[in-house]
Amino acid sequence: MSEYSGTEHLRPVINVDPEKCCNCHRCISVCPVKMCNNGSGNHVSINHDLCIGCGTCIDACVHGARTGIDDMEEFFHDLQNGVPVVAIVAPAVAVNFPEQDLNLNGWLKSIGVKAVFDVAFGAELTTKSYVEQIKKEKPKIVISQPCPALVSYIEIYRPQLIDYLAKADSPMAHTVECIRHFYPQYRDCKIAAISPCFAKRREFDENGRGDYNVTMKNLGKWFRQNGIDLNSFPKTDYDNPAAERAVLYSTPGGLMRTAERFVPGISSKTRKIEGQPAVFEYLEGLDQTISSDGISRYQLIDCLNCEKGCNRGGGTTNNNMTLDEIEDLVENRAKDRQERWKTNRKKLKVFSLKKLERTVNAYWKPGIYERKYTDRSISSKKFIKIPAEEELQQIYIKMGKRSKDEIYNCGACGYNSCKQMAIAIFNGLNRAENCHHYMAKLANQDHENEIREAIKKINEAVHSGNEALRSNVSDLQEIKNMNMLTTDGIKELNRKMSGIWDIMGIINNVADQTKIIAFNAELEASRSGESGKNFHIVATEIRRLSDTILDSIKEIKIIIDEIQIASNRLILDSEKGTNQINVSWENAKTLEQNFGNIASSSSQFIDDKSEKISNALQQIAEVTEKL
Repeated sequence: MSEYSGTEHLRPVINVDPEKCCNCHRCISVCPVKMCNNGSGNHVSINHDLCIGCGTCIDACVHGARTGIDDMEEFFHDLQNGVPVVAIVAPAVAVNFPEQDLNLNGWLKSIGVKAVFDVAFGAELTTKSYVEQIKKEKPKIVISQPCPALVSYIEIYRPQLIDYLAKADSPMAHTVECIRHFYPQYRDCKIAAISPCFAKRREFDENGRGDYNVTMKNLGKWFRQNGIDLNSFPKTDYDNPAAERAVLYSTPGGLMRTAERFVPGISSKTRKIEGQPAVFEYLEGLDQTISSDGISRYQLIDCLNCEKGCNRGGGTTNNNMTLDEIEDLVENRAKDRQERWKTNRKKLKVFSLKKLERTVNAYWKPGIYERKYTDRSISSKKFIKIPAEEELQQIYIKMGKRSKDEIYNCGACGYNSCKQMAIAIFNGLNRAENCHHYMAKLANQDHENEIREAIKKINEAVHSGNEALRSNVSDLQEIKNMNMLTTDGIKELNRKMSGIWDIMGIINNVADQTKIIAFNAELEASRSGESGKNFHIVATEIRRLSDTILDSIKEIKIIIDEIQIASNRLILDSEKGTNQINVSWENAKTLEQNFGNIASSSSQFIDDKSEKISNALQQIAEVTEKL
């Protein structure tokens, strides 16, 4: 007896490796029930009492953080220790071990399995159980229950539908009970289900039928790791009667097509529905219809969680077959079984169908294949609280949503709507930081703050530059003034130098006159004889002095000419420099005005245009989210 049998808790069937999980929320995105996942920490953990065990998240996790849990190791361990075991093999084997299903039987018996039973025959028994219930009780609706994930979904989230679940247990359970009642030699053996579904383990816990859930996925992996080639084992037939079209059970609509054999025309009263989210949307709508005393047009609901049926359940081998390839394998197996029973031959069809019916009836007894269900909605009510409108609005504010326009329902967080995300946050199953809109808005605020800080620095630099320009303009003005004074001084000096020429002219005339007088004096002294000798000496010296003065005047004239040339050049250079200083001063003045305008504009931009920055960034964010 399992430790989970009869308890309110559900067995974990999906494992999470925190080291590999990056909290990307991809698992939440594909999860049909969402709230079993807790993304409030560094990884997304699972509340197993809310998880339906569908395994969709396993294939969705590209990081390998989620893996399915089955009983393969325990199965091998008990076999090696002599525990008697028989195996039951699900119809999905035709797809997961194509053309090797009978070789698989040979391998199972080679490792010590006492007998191998085909669950497809259990499906034949299941169909009869359904038909008997419909004929005797004439219920408004019968919801099929081969899919344990959907059974868990109804028990946890749609308890009002429990009364409409088929009383008959699953094909695997029918196979187990068939062994217990009609194969006494295996009555005390443990039973291992070779299944396509991790959730089957929970079914065994609840109905007490089955001991090991060995998934085809993990079994195929074990074969590859240990170099097992099934073709090297003999093809071994099953130990129970062969099924006919019930081998179709692993394919969507398989129940409906099998029931058609018992009750012609029942297909028109059967709703075939499978795959996410369609099947959950349908069951939700059916729940609402029944709650409002409505009537469904369908009597039988043939439903499966997986889009490609059990053939591609969470516990199947990972090969990328197309839908056509999958269905061809199943259909070919069905044709082979119909040929074996000869139900496809016109002349023998009636006889063959009666023979098939007698065989099915021989292994069917009323009451032994029924099961009961557990209302587990207390788990959802215990763990999931619905916030009041005011509380919801407060959470929206934490998520950065202050208006209806910010309720994007984008699904980037993994939830179907912002409200669903808010409910998760309210229950501590997530956090506002994981909202894409919140992060975008936070990033925009960071960008806005960066822009403001940059503008502030620019403004400070502009003010600093403006002050420097003012100082430069002042210095240039002072240089300009000093240069003008220097130019004026040089011009004044030039004028004064021009005045020297007049003085030099006078001195030159005096020297010339003195020279003439001295010459005349020398003549007179010569005539005077000895008495005029001294006067002659004086006159000669005066004449020599006059010559010296005239020579000096010539040198002074040359020097003054040079000074005037240099002075004129200085005046030209000074005036050119003055013009350049004026241009620089005008440019500096213009720059000062421009910097002043920039400073004024940047201040105005910060003070008056911040709202426009926010609006612009918001528009950018909205466009980005739409990309």
